Amino acid sequence: MKIVRSFFCCIAFLIIIIGVFMLINGSLEMYPTSEQIEKSRITGLLFIIVGMIAAFLLIKRKR
Repeated sequence: MKIVRSFFCCIAFLIIIIGVFMLINGSLEMYPTSEQIEKSRITGLLFIIVGMIAAFLLIKRKR
């Protein structure tokens, strides 16, 4: 069971990293429109929030 929790904790941290990547880089199109940039930044922010909540719950549950 400890391995499963560690696995999900790693997945949560990967989601946070992907969110930060999306927040910094915006859209990966060659010539993105302002709407595409805004959508990718909102998605990145949501990834960060969901990853933080998941990581917090998993770490808190370990104790």
